Amino acid sequence: MKNSRNYFTTGEFARICGVKKQTLFHYDDIGIFRPAITGENGYRYYSYTQIETFSVLMALKDLNVPLKEIKEHMESRSPQALIQLLEERRSEIDEMIRKLQWSKKFIDTKIHLTREGLHAPLGEIVFEDMEDEYHITTRYKGPDEDRDIMKAVSDHLNFRQELEIPSCYAIGAIIPVDSVTEENYLYSHFYSVVDREDLLPEDYEHANLDTGGRYICIYDDQGYQNIHGNCMKLMDFAKENGLHLTSDFYEEVILDDLSVKDYNHYLVKLAVRVERI
Repeated sequence: MKNSRNYFTTGEFARICGVKKQTLFHYDDIGIFRPAITGENGYRYYSYTQIETFSVLMALKDLNVPLKEIKEHMESRSPQALIQLLEERRSEIDEMIRKLQWSKKFIDTKIHLTREGLHAPLGEIVFEDMEDEYHITTRYKGPDEDRDIMKAVSDHLNFRQELEIPSCYAIGAIIPVDSVTEENYLYSHFYSVVDREDLLPEDYEHANLDTGGRYICIYDDQGYQNIHGNCMKLMDFAKENGLHLTSDFYEEVILDDLSVKDYNHYLVKLAVRVERI
């Protein structure tokens, strides 16, 4: 055989590449990565030129390229085939990065909302200054019945998914001021807050800009039980303080199943934009 001093034994090559000898044996057996030469005694020997090749194979494996696909590539390798393989993996990595970025945004949003809930002044009417935000909305004309409302919420979620527009926020509800009477209130829309950077140019036809400004808000940890009463409280407060309600009521869940055990103890925020008369 050629001068063995110019080659590495299986153990030496395994140490250099940071893998177990059994890995090299396995890759040889299935035809993905073979030694440069095999001695008459059956010993495997690897060339220094194979170190870079092996590192590329490990990189492909780290990119979740199946061993079968790596083998197929090695059997018919070419510069064009490598470019195609790597471009496919690049696209997959871009998608993974997008999903990870969204997951991080979801986590950051949930942390922010949960902290907001922890420090919420329960039962008090407070002023808050809010920035402009975009909403994806769906209209609701059904009765004030849990079953119908849950079906409408599900339809809203399906609509948002069809548009492929992500939202880190819980689905909210819009209550027109003029729907609130002494006895009841009605929903007119369900909405999802979406970040402007997540909107593509074609998405804007489905997104509504909700202008910011000064809002009066009330937080309640009794789920949806006191929505009507809290609408009335905000309306009375506005009247007593010379404020004009310039928008609908926005019902937003701050603490949900992820942080409280009972649906009837969700922390719900009710807000309406106001201005001085």
